[in-house]
Parts: sequence; structure tokens; C-alpha cells
Amino acid sequence: MKKKWILLLTIAAAILLSLCVLCAHPILLGGADLPAEERKAILSQAKGVYSDRLWLVPVFVSVEKVGAQRVYYTVRYFPFGSVGMSYGEPDGYNIEKPLTRW
Repeated sequence: MKKKWILLLTIAAAILLSLCVLCAHPILLGGADLPAEERKAILSQAKGVYSDRLWLVPVFVSVEKVGAQRVYYTVRYFPFGSVGMSYGEPDGYNIEKPLTRW
């Protein structure tokens, strides 16, 4: 019985540790053709939990479309939800689609 509890606590600690790492460094998908400063700006915006009230951890950021002036991307959060965002140099970040379920 004691071995089961130790195993359960080890698995829970591993999940918590991986969520902490993802919170600080979400995975960027589909941004290979982006300039380095845009990649850095998008990842810096997506770091951390969603808000103080909703503890949603960003898992990955997927770049949907790269336009002439704007980059459209989706931030996916654990345990559920996604936010559609865009980034452009003249006016910064915009929320294109508010928090919704996957």
C-alpha cells in the first residue's frame, strides 16, 4: 500500500513539474518562418497562467496565419481552453477570439 502512495505522489509531482515548465516555456508550433523578434514577442505574451482567477497553463502556441502586418496565433491552455490572438508591430497584441473550450 505504501508503494502505491509513493508511486502516486511521484506521478503527481512529475505532472506538476512539467506544468510549471510549460507555464514558463510554452511550445511554439508553426512559427519557423517568423522573424526572431516576433517569435520572442509572441512567446513572452503567452507565458504564465491565464489570470489570477483562472489558473490555466499555456501548453502550446500554434501560429495560424502570417500576414503582411499581423501574425495570427492560438494559445492552448491546460486543462482546457484556447484564446485566438494576433500580434502586429504598430499596435501590439489583440484578442481575436476570447477564451473558449478546445
